[in-house]
Amino acid sequence: MNTLLNLPVWQKNHIDVCLEKNLFEGKKVLEIGGCIPYEVVKSLNVESWTCIDPAYLHDIICSDDYKLIKASVLDYGDDEQFDFIMATNSFEHVLGLDKGIENSYRILKKGGYLSALLGPIWSCYKGNHVDYIDENNQKINFNNILLPDWAHLIYTKEEVKSILSENYTANTAEYISDWIFHTNFLNRLFYDDYKKIIESSTFNIVEFRDWHTSKFPSDKVQNFLETKYNKKNFSTVSIKMLLQK
Repeated sequence: MNTLLNLPVWQKNHIDVCLEKNLFEGKKVLEIGGCIPYEVVKSLNVESWTCIDPAYLHDIICSDDYKLIKASVLDYGDDEQFDFIMATNSFEHVLGLDKGIENSYRILKKGGYLSALLGPIWSCYKGNHVDYIDENNQKINFNNILLPDWAHLIYTKEEVKSILSENYTANTAEYISDWIFHTNFLNRLFYDDYKKIIESSTFNIVEFRDWHTSKFPSDKVQNFLETKYNKKNFSTVSIKMLLQK
C-alpha cells in the first residue's frame, strides 16, 4: 500500500498490524491523536474516520466520512458509535487514562476493538519523552539526549538540570529539565499503572505486550527504583494492546 510509505514508522507499523486483523474495512473508526491523512484513510476502505485531539485549534470537517475534531477521549462520542478505536502514541499523553479507557468502552459497539500502541512510557530508560529544538535549531529528543538512562526517575529536577548543563546551554538545560518534570504533555504512568488500568477495565484483553525491545536496568538501579516507586517493571519501552468490548 504505497500511501503508507510516507507515514512515520510508528503509524505505519500500527496500521500494518491492524490490517493483519482486518480491523478497518467497512468500519466506523475513531483515531485518538495522530491525524492520519485522508489519502491513507481512503486506502483503508473504512466507512468513516474521525480523529480527536484536544490540541487542535478547531474542528476540520473535510467530508461526512473524514473529520478532525477538537475533543478528548475522556468524554467524546455517543454510546456504541464506533466499530474500532485506534490510538498510536497517544495514550501516554492522556491525563486520566482510566477514564479514557472507560469512555472508549462506552462508545464502542459490542464486539468492537480498541488497538493502542504507546511509548516510550515513563518507567522506561528513555521515558523522559523529550522532543525539543534548541536555539541553534538542533533537535534533541529521547533517542539522542545526553542524559543517563532512567535519569528522570533517579534524579531530581535540579540534578537533571546540572547534568544537562554539561552538554547544553543554560537555557536548554533549564527548559528541558522543567519540561521533563512539569509538562502536562505526559501522564507519567508506569508500566505497572497501565497494566492495572487495563486489567481493571471492562474490556476483554486480547493482547497486552511489549512492542519494542526491552532494556533492563542493572540490579542496583532496579533495586533503587523498586524501593523509590514501589513498582516492578522498568524495562518495557512501549506497549501494544488490543482490547475488545
